[in-house]
Order: sequence, then C-alpha cells, then structure tokens
Amino acid sequence: MEFDLTSLPQTASGFFAISPKLDCPHEQSINFEKISLHLKNGAIKKPCDDCTSAQENWMCLECSAIGCSRYFGSHMAKHNEVTRHKIALSFADGSFWCYECDSYIHSKDLGSLAKTFSDIKFPETANDNPDVNSLTQMLSNLNTKDDKSEENVFTREKLISGLKNKTFKKIIFLTGAGISVSAGIPDFRSPKTGLYDNLASFNLPKPEAVFDLSYFKTNPEPFYKVTKEILKFKAKPVISHKFIKLIADEGLLFLSFTQNIDGLEVEAGVDPQYMIEAHGHYRSAHCLSCNKEASSEEFFKHLEAQTIYKCECSGLVKPDIVFFGERMPDTFFKSMEKIDEADLVIVMGTSLKVYPFAALVPMIHYSVPLVYINRENTAISSKRQNFLFMEGDIDSQVEQLIKDLGWEDKLSKLNGKVEENSKL
Repeated sequence: MEFDLTSLPQTASGFFAISPKLDCPHEQSINFEKISLHLKNGAIKKPCDDCTSAQENWMCLECSAIGCSRYFGSHMAKHNEVTRHKIALSFADGSFWCYECDSYIHSKDLGSLAKTFSDIKFPETANDNPDVNSLTQMLSNLNTKDDKSEENVFTREKLISGLKNKTFKKIIFLTGAGISVSAGIPDFRSPKTGLYDNLASFNLPKPEAVFDLSYFKTNPEPFYKVTKEILKFKAKPVISHKFIKLIADEGLLFLSFTQNIDGLEVEAGVDPQYMIEAHGHYRSAHCLSCNKEASSEEFFKHLEAQTIYKCECSGLVKPDIVFFGERMPDTFFKSMEKIDEADLVIVMGTSLKVYPFAALVPMIHYSVPLVYINRENTAISSKRQNFLFMEGDIDSQVEQLIKDLGWEDKLSKLNGKVEENSKL
C-alpha cells in the first residue's frame, strides 16, 4: 500500500478526526521559522488583540496577529476579512484553517509546526505522542513488498483454519461506523436524513459545532438535545460486535481499536481492557474545570431531564467522548506501537480515509495477514502480501464466518447473555 507519512495530518491532540486538505497552495506565504519563534516566546498565552479574550484564540500565520474564535468575538475571522491573510493556527488543538480553501489543512511543514505547538502547550507529554518523523521512521523499517506468490496469498480458507486451530493468538481489530449501522445508530452526514442536516432549529454556526469543545463550553444545550435523540434509538450489539467477543472468548483477542463511541463491543461482553476507543465513550465523565471524575449515571439523568450537569465547582461535566478541539486518549497513542505485535489484523466497517486509522494500517508488517471486511475497498492495495478483502454487507460476511467456524452455538449462547444483560 502506498502511503506518504510526510503529509500525515497531525494536531496537538494527535490526529484529525476529519480529513484536512493536504494540498493547500497558500502556505507558501508562511515564515515557519518566525512563527515557531513566536510560539516559543509565549504567543500561546497572549489574549486576543482586539477584545483581550484568552479562552479560544487563533494566530494568523502571516502576521502573528492573535484573534478570538467565532464562539467569542470572531476577531480572527474579521482579521482575515480586512487583511486577506489566509491561514491561522488554533491555540485550542493545534489545527490549521485556511480561509481561502475554507477547510482545515495540513502538510509536512505544518506538521512540524504543530509538533512545536504541542510540545509547548503539553510539555508533560512532549515525548509520549509519536510525531510525523517518528512514525515515518517506524514505517521505513517495514518491508512493504507487493509479492503475491502463493505462499504470500492469504485466503478465506487460511483465515478459517487459523481461527479454528488457534494459530492466531494476538488478533487486533480496527473498526469504524460501518459495524454499527445495523444496530440503529443514526447517521450524521447523509444528506437530508443525517443528524447534521436536521439541526437547523439549534441555530448552530455549523452542524459540527454540536461536538465542538469551545461551543459546548458556551452553549451545551444543543449537545444535550442531540445526544438524547441519539440515545432514543437504544442501539444493541449486532453480530460484528459479538464476533469480537467470540474471538475474545477463544483467548485470541489482543486489542480492538475503534473509531466508534457507542461502546457496543463492551455491551456485547468485551472486557474494556482490550478496547482502544480512539474517540472515547459514554461510560465515564469528567468536569471540564477541575477534571474531577463525575457520575455517568448522573449525566444520563440530567440528559433525560434536559438539565445541564455541573460539578461541585460549578464547572460543566462532559462524558468522556472526544470533541473537536480535544486531545485524543493517551491510551490510543500508547497502544499504536503494539500493532506490530499482532499476528492477524481484521478491519471492519471503515473506509480507512479518516485519521488516526489511516495511519495504523501501514504500520502492519507485510508478513501479518490483513483481513478487510467492508462494502468496498478504497484504501488497501490488492497487491499487498497476505491480504484478504471480504466484499459486501459486513453483517452477512461475519455471519458466514461464524457458520464456517462452527460457532453458531457459541453465538446463540452469547445472544442470550446480551439480551439478559440488556434487561438489567
């Protein structure tokens, strides 16, 4: 698989939750050495040049002016209108916005600047999170040959045999939203039917603001309303989540990375210690002001009543899902390097276009079998060694795998347990 980590999208919080534009033509106007010097000299701590707000600021990368975000006085946007300076750096999460492209942007040089910003803002974790260069070095040690000789072809028969005979003892899953579609989780982005297209009544500056940390701090009501709507669907684990549990029951599960926040693997019985939930979950909550752990049960009570849950210190309480503008969990970064310990990787329900998962797949050694279960393959070269693409409906593919493995009785017993637990 061809993959260029010199343009790996990275922010202070790690990796973008959405894909930025990687070919912005406007960054040539940036004096990177000058901007780095401004950051090292304390620019992050300076207030907005116009209103002295210090809560949510951006820095113009052409003149180093500092302005507040649209959630406060919109002075950075106004600065752009007056000067036509195109690119700004967010002091919240180290992301870059190009007003001309109307998009988040990224490149190798911006990645280096983001690393400088991250080391200054989060000095305690400056050496914990891998940057572009370290990830590039990790991948440079892999031999990514496209040798499709018979011994390097991975087949469905080899998969079934390896699972039956427990040849694979350290299986890693990488999963995305596709495994939860049949569980009833509502879609966010589909035109007209997605949740983002049905938020007009909230008067949001943009649909994604409902999951933006800065906006939540100033106006948490839309998040409460949308989350209550989502939870009305009362999603339950489906066969893909249960397949991960069956693998765990066989003693073969090493880790399960997921982009999802629904926690349905845990509801299916997977021990949370095996879960690397890159975008967090609802099982716990914390105060945004004092960081004290708060009761998730109490959060759900407030959610049902549509009242804002606050800590004893009067700070807002938020469930531990990752908002735009937040750091991703440290467990994700600490677990990234473990992917080369896997002896089988199964990818389900993700397009592999959204980071961080797009960065995980190239870290899998070519000698390790890689199984991709999805409606289409838009990301992995068919020439990759030990690659098996199982095309089509994910639930149907997994159901057939379980039948081929002879695990129908195990699935039936698990279904009973899941149903019983759902009534508790």
